[in-house]
Amino acid sequence: MTVELCDVARRTLVELRLSTAEDGDLGNTGPVQAALDLTLPGPGRTSQVGGRLAVWLGPGWWLLDDRPDESGGLEAGLVHPLRATGPRTSAVDVSAGFVVLELTGPSAAEVLAHGCSIDLHRRSFGPGSSARTMLAKAQVVLARPDDGPTYRIWVRTSFSRYLVEWLLDAAVEYR
Repeated sequence: MTVELCDVARRTLVELRLSTAEDGDLGNTGPVQAALDLTLPGPGRTSQVGGRLAVWLGPGWWLLDDRPDESGGLEAGLVHPLRATGPRTSAVDVSAGFVVLELTGPSAAEVLAHGCSIDLHRRSFGPGSSARTMLAKAQVVLARPDDGPTYRIWVRTSFSRYLVEWLLDAAVEYR
C-alpha cells in the first residue's frame, strides 16, 4: 500500500463571500454561479467543473480553487456578477496565503487519521465532502473532490513546511 504527497503548485485561490439575510437566505447567487460555471456547494460539500473547485467554508463563504488564468483571473471575473448580488459581497485572491497539497493512494485516509479527528471513512467523508479541521495541530481545509483516493489539503503558508514534514513522517509506514 502506497501513498504520495504532492504540492499542487500554481493554483488561483479566491475566498468568495456573499451577503446573507438575517434568515440565512443568500439571495440572488445566479450571476455568480453563472460566472463561475459552477454550482456553489452547501455545508460540508464541494462542487467541481473541470479544474475549478468550490469548497463550502461557512454560510455565504466559499474557497474557489482554479488553474491560473492569464485573462485577468478568477477574482476579476467575479467583479460584475458580485455587484448583482448585493453590497456586502467580496472575492479576494488568497493564493499567496495558502499552499495546496494532495495526498493520494489507498492509504491516504489512514495517514490523515494519524492527526485528524474527523471520520474519513468513505461512508462519512465520501466524494464531494469537505471540512475545516485540524490536522496535526494545523488548521486546514480538507476535501475529497472525487471518487478516487485523493485528498486535497489547503494549509496556511506559514504552517505548510511543518505539515509537509508531519505528513511525510506519518506516511513512512505506507511507503
